[in-house]
Amino acid sequence: MNIRDISIKCGNCDSYQTLAGFARREDWNVYTYECDNGRCDPAVTRTLVEVPRQIDDFARRDPDWRGGGKHGEIGDGSTPE
Repeated sequence: MNIRDISIKCGNCDSYQTLAGFARREDWNVYTYECDNGRCDPAVTRTLVEVPRQIDDFARRDPDWRGGGKHGEIGDGSTPE
């Protein structure tokens, strides 16, 4: 699964949400989406998408994104230097 291949829409304002954060929870990668239009309160409309780490192509293939790995490896969740 590649998180870049999905779109998240807000149920409050019907706008597409923007990827705003990434975290790791045990065997899961958690992506946080928020509205960036200034109309919605992020604390109310924030969306969390949990992806099993084993099938998360985005985190494995994008080495420049924190949490990403190189050449299919799983990243360590740190910010690249």
